[in-house]
Amino acid sequence: MEIQENEKRRARNQVWTAAEEYEFEPSLKTYDAEGRADLYWNTVVGCVRRDWGGALETLFASFEGSVDSQLYEQLTWLGLESAVFDRERDRRPAIPALRRGYARRALAEYEHFPSDRPIHVLSAGRCREILGQDAALSLRDSEILAALDLPGDLDGPALAQRLQGVLTTYFGYLPGDGAQSASEDTPTGKKRRLFGARRGNRVRLPAVRGFGYGFGEHSQDQTGEGGPAPLRRLGEMTLAQSEEALRSYIASYFGTPLYSKDQVQKLEQELCVGDHKNCKLYYARGGDDLDKTARGYAGAQRRAALKQMEKNKAAYDADLTRNRASIVRLTARIRNAMLANLQPTVVRSAAGVLDAMRVWRAEALNDDKVFNRTLRGDMGDLCVDILLDSSTSQTQRQETVSAQGYMIAESLTRCGIPVRVTAFCSLSGYTIMTRFRDYQETKRNENIFHYFTTGCNRDGLAVRALGRELDNAPCEHRLVIILSDAKPNDVIKIARGSSYLDYAEQTGVLDTAREVRVITRTGAAVICVFTGDDEDLPSARTIYGRNFTRIRQLDQFADTVGSLIQNQIRNL
Repeated sequence: MEIQENEKRRARNQVWTAAEEYEFEPSLKTYDAEGRADLYWNTVVGCVRRDWGGALETLFASFEGSVDSQLYEQLTWLGLESAVFDRERDRRPAIPALRRGYARRALAEYEHFPSDRPIHVLSAGRCREILGQDAALSLRDSEILAALDLPGDLDGPALAQRLQGVLTTYFGYLPGDGAQSASEDTPTGKKRRLFGARRGNRVRLPAVRGFGYGFGEHSQDQTGEGGPAPLRRLGEMTLAQSEEALRSYIASYFGTPLYSKDQVQKLEQELCVGDHKNCKLYYARGGDDLDKTARGYAGAQRRAALKQMEKNKAAYDADLTRNRASIVRLTARIRNAMLANLQPTVVRSAAGVLDAMRVWRAEALNDDKVFNRTLRGDMGDLCVDILLDSSTSQTQRQETVSAQGYMIAESLTRCGIPVRVTAFCSLSGYTIMTRFRDYQETKRNENIFHYFTTGCNRDGLAVRALGRELDNAPCEHRLVIILSDAKPNDVIKIARGSSYLDYAEQTGVLDTAREVRVITRTGAAVICVFTGDDEDLPSARTIYGRNFTRIRQLDQFADTVGSLIQNQIRNL
């Protein structure tokens, strides 16, 4: 859609009037679906610049380069709109009517083109509230919307702090290195300015991108080069959020892909169905390499992950004596369980111990199998998969989880049992499976210290994906050990008819429990080393039944985990 010049001028004047400043070129001007200047939102933009602009620069700058930058910006504007209305409703008699008019238009468009994207669901809920209706949101979404209902009497730093708190609590936001750039010079030698720059100094700045419906006109770039300002549909994915850019970000952050694109697409067609429709998969080869081409937020996140890898190994080495003793004890318990449950079998053979009762068969029947041999079962009939929950909820336990995963894998390796170790988390709709070692890679146990946490966790899809890989396991008997806090939570909702359910709490728990049962019905055993809090114990029982254990002290690690593994070996 081409915006007429008279509407562009009108939008500029609306922003200027609200900002009470006329010597800048607004980097953002908004229009409705008909291409007309949107008085309500241009007023909001101007008021934010006037009252809080400078204080919010650091917050907006911290979104730059993040794969979720668009979502963070949208949620921030949802909170800012509330704060502006609370501050201005007594000063501007017309603003309540303008707000209701916007709410009616946006809600009508949402109902005509429904969406399960978090910002659309939340903004639709806010529009219903504005119109005096029930918000019709889930409990979690209602909490988020209430947290974003900000008062207008906050000063800039307090407002920025409240907004950052909401993003961190509900969406796993962590400031990137863009936060430092708010006060730095741009490559052109000009300071960043929020919501607009002095005439002639256009910069690429935060915007209302994706909030509600309509259009926003954004400045071209930060260098001031010519060309028309791009026009984006509000709610439309930008180029930076495209699938290829997202996959590139994930590769820079988590490592090179383990499987080809064709292989992953085939797996997605098979696995990302039902409650996991609209989800995607990425399989990474876990390592400590750094993509030197990664810049901005992706580069900062990868460097933070590498630092965590060093912390994991340092924490393990700091208590090396006890950890080595735990490995020795756990190895002994596993080996004893294997030997005790590998029943000897006596078979007839052409060599071995002579069976006097069968000697006659050699002459009469030309049967040379008149000897007995005792055979024991083969430990190679068992292989083990270890699955590590690497979501943000495990952040305070990174050193512990990596150490526990390593000790279990090392003990099994010493017993000659093939082990595969994978971590999982979810980010922007992708469930990421990071492979630290495969069955035959007996020298790669220390790769488990490359474990780090980020994002959410779609446990059900991760278990389903692992179950698919168990089909190609080299052993008859298969054991899965999951280290998890039993707290599934993901931003991609589950579609149920015309409604959407949060993938969290009981919904996520029941989905994970179903996927665990699917694996057990194939003959594999699933056990859990629970790493969560007391409040999540009921969820662990729902998912794993009695097949889970909790390690309260590291001194009990070998005996606790050993007993759990022994019980499963007896049932093989």
